[in-house]
Amino acid sequence: MSPLSNAEKQARHRKKEELQRFAEQCFRDAQMGAIRHGAKAPAMLAQIKQMADLPSGWSDNDLAQAVERIQQIRMDLINPDNDLDNDVHDALDSFNEWKKAPAKVRVDTKKVIQETRNLASHLISAVELTNLGNGERAAALVEALRHVGRSLANERPLRRSDASTVCLATLPPQYRRPDWFADSFAKYIAFRLGTEEAKDDLGQKIIDYDFGI
Repeated sequence: MSPLSNAEKQARHRKKEELQRFAEQCFRDAQMGAIRHGAKAPAMLAQIKQMADLPSGWSDNDLAQAVERIQQIRMDLINPDNDLDNDVHDALDSFNEWKKAPAKVRVDTKKVIQETRNLASHLISAVELTNLGNGERAAALVEALRHVGRSLANERPLRRSDASTVCLATLPPQYRRPDWFADSFAKYIAFRLGTEEAKDDLGQKIIDYDFGI
């Protein structure tokens, strides 16, 4: 690899400075929402600064990946961390139960949410303690989703939630899904993919999928 010219060195230096300014702005933006993410927030904020520290001999691809990752963390921290709470409320049908006994539901729901967060923390800690790669971690977690999904598929009545929807989606076709499953799964996927990819890419691939029948 030939040595860089002064102009090339200056261009790379400017790119690093721009990345640093971008990271600093994202860090300030993310700090405003970090309080909602509790104990996870400091580590997530630290990642923003870490991503701005490019490796020796970095490439434009490294730079692009750093920008993308910083923006992902920023959005994670800006957005409310309420997915778990919502799933628990849906599973408990808290809104309808609250109308019957507000005080009791408030106490019970708070307790269940905390216990659910504790379980989630234990699962995440177990994942982080392994030496497995992310692909193997994903395989283990999806096996856990299938385990829970089998029980959900036989639960009557089964209340609708994003969490239950995802677990049911991991099961093979011999398992029955509730009537609300298709609508719930479609909304879940579409919301997370965004308009263009959900409509122009995923939808057509589902229609064209070859089941080998």
